[in-house]
Amino acid sequence: MLPVLKSRCCSNYIPNKANSVSVPLVANLRQFGYRLLSAPYELIFKEEMGGEAQRFFVSTSQVAVGTLAGALVTLVFSITAARALGPDEFGSFSIMVTVSVILAVLMGLSMAPMIKYASGAQNDAIRVRIISTSSIQIALLAAALTAIYVLLTPQLSRLFGISSALFLFSIAYAVISAFFALMMSPLRILSRMKAYALANAFQSVILLAVFLAFVSDDMRSWQVAAYSSYVSYAVIGLILVVYLRTYLRLQFDRFWAKKIINYSLFAAPGAFAAAFLGVDRLLINAFTTTANVGIYNAYFLPSITVALMLWSIINANFFPYASKSSDREALFRKINRAVPYLAISLVPSIVFLEFVAFIFYGSRYPFSWEIAFFFAIAAVIVVVDESYASLAGSVGTSGAKVVTISSVLALAVLISVDVVLIPLIGISGAALTLIFANLAPTAYLYSKRSILVRS
Repeated sequence: MLPVLKSRCCSNYIPNKANSVSVPLVANLRQFGYRLLSAPYELIFKEEMGGEAQRFFVSTSQVAVGTLAGALVTLVFSITAARALGPDEFGSFSIMVTVSVILAVLMGLSMAPMIKYASGAQNDAIRVRIISTSSIQIALLAAALTAIYVLLTPQLSRLFGISSALFLFSIAYAVISAFFALMMSPLRILSRMKAYALANAFQSVILLAVFLAFVSDDMRSWQVAAYSSYVSYAVIGLILVVYLRTYLRLQFDRFWAKKIINYSLFAAPGAFAAAFLGVDRLLINAFTTTANVGIYNAYFLPSITVALMLWSIINANFFPYASKSSDREALFRKINRAVPYLAISLVPSIVFLEFVAFIFYGSRYPFSWEIAFFFAIAAVIVVVDESYASLAGSVGTSGAKVVTISSVLALAVLISVDVVLIPLIGISGAALTLIFANLAPTAYLYSKRSILVRS
């Protein structure tokens, strides 16, 4: 949209040739982008791309640029780390991240309700109260949980089947990654997608830069990868604290605290179950070797992780949008219409990406077309499952209950099938289990569509 200028006789107006050229150029590029996207949009959804869809596209494209750039850098980090550390050390790093995700569950319980309620708030004053209240809850809970985890390190490390040192690193990773996630959430609420994209991209750049700066022939330990992650999350998190300072205040609103806690209590079991889905790595470690965990993670990164990254680009806008929407049934129909096209495009793309990644991993990482195909199928189902879960979560506490049940179902299927297939066929069994473990909750969420579309 062109800026409104004062009359030349009443202002210090100076013609700017650069602006007169750049504004139409940007508008033309934007229109070209709309036309480029409108054809597949109309093919999939059987309707013209309206103004609301165009605005969603603009916001999502901003996230996509930064996220894809960051993902590319993160992929370079993953391949570099896998080659430099080897399957055993890379496997240890993967186990540390898996345990940290489980430990961070309670720390981040208030984030989803914060995004839901703050996205639907009518003004900034209410958003400030919601964001500040949720942030205080998360900070207090993170401090208490950290103290408990440290005190119970001997017992909990034995429970997870890892060393005390690895467990302590997992605690630190959980705290710092939860802090980063907390600082990223207000950017989604405020629709500051350019800042969100830049933060994602620079976090990945810092991660790779620090790792390359410290890894050497004498330092090829999983700890180098862990320290690199700490630095990248902490630096961007602290920058965002300054950037969001007007929304982060020492305000604790009891009304919003109660609503956030109520939502979190319904979501807690499901969040725990979702976090424990990483238990497949612990089971591989228990039934086979740590090196196999590294190989399994080498498949996981260019498949499931990439699929979740693509979904996160859409969901950065989708969840806040769905939280405000009065027509979730239309969103549900659009998800279903997109599924066949998603499968056709994503499965071969991910198999190819896995093949390329393993070329770079090196000879210590054996490649299997069968395992790659299993992971690609699972990746498609993961995206569909996540889309249904986000739509359900946007409904409120009733949707959170449904998501909780679906996550518990996924975990039950994962563990019960993994303990049978991993001892029999190793990594292939774990990959095959991913398909069943994600298909079950997807089918359950679809069966609860009456709740998903509730306004």
